[in-house]
Amino acid sequence: MGGEDAFDPQLRATVWPALAALSKIGLDHVPDLPAPTDASYPEQCLGLQLLLDFCPRLFCQGVDHRWTYGYFRSLSERVAKAWHALPPAQRPDGWERWRQGGAGVDCWIGARLWLNAPFVHAECRADQALALQFTNDTRRFVERLSGLTDPNRARRDDILADLHGFPRVYVEGPPLGADVTRESWTFWAGMLIDIHKPIIDWFGRYPYLNAVLGRQSTAEEEVWIEETGHLNEAEREVARIVAEDVRLRRWTPPGGCSPR
Repeated sequence: MGGEDAFDPQLRATVWPALAALSKIGLDHVPDLPAPTDASYPEQCLGLQLLLDFCPRLFCQGVDHRWTYGYFRSLSERVAKAWHALPPAQRPDGWERWRQGGAGVDCWIGARLWLNAPFVHAECRADQALALQFTNDTRRFVERLSGLTDPNRARRDDILADLHGFPRVYVEGPPLGADVTRESWTFWAGMLIDIHKPIIDWFGRYPYLNAVLGRQSTAEEEVWIEETGHLNEAEREVARIVAEDVRLRRWTPPGGCSPR
């Protein structure tokens, strides 16, 4: 679990029991959602995606992150692929559905980017290509709405070939200040999403997750991890515990979750 001062205790008190319950359902069972035609479906779908994909990243620490990337990420991907396969009018990412529900454009852009997150985080080249198209559709919408062109288009080839782009931009952080606009933030977020793809294109996985998932890094991956300053890599003791758990085919339970 994260530090006690990191997040609102009420949020933690709500989220952690839900994650604990979901840890027991197994990867063969996707949590239920309302029917896609239900007016609440977009918001409910977004909430479930945030719970599965984002909240474990907030509340899990150390060995617990094996659950983040080895379990909850898989559930999140299944939910995302299920809604993505729906007819366009029923999917939760469309502007028209959110507009009909009373949401503004800013809210929808944020929701759409979060709905895309499971594809971005997937260690799968096909999902990365899908995420790229998903983000480009969002970019085009904002460009049409604003009449502006994303300045990152001019260096798109470089972005999609930059193996060290994600660690660098992650450390730099998002644009801040009074001059940040809907357009500048969306264009930055689109670039942040796009620079995940070169890593998967090259390695087929995120090397910095090898330790927390009990995987052995290749020599080439070890060089990349070193070059990126071991960003987001699990500590040595965490890696040792996870490797032992993987060898024994067990899971160390995180914060009250039952072992699988």
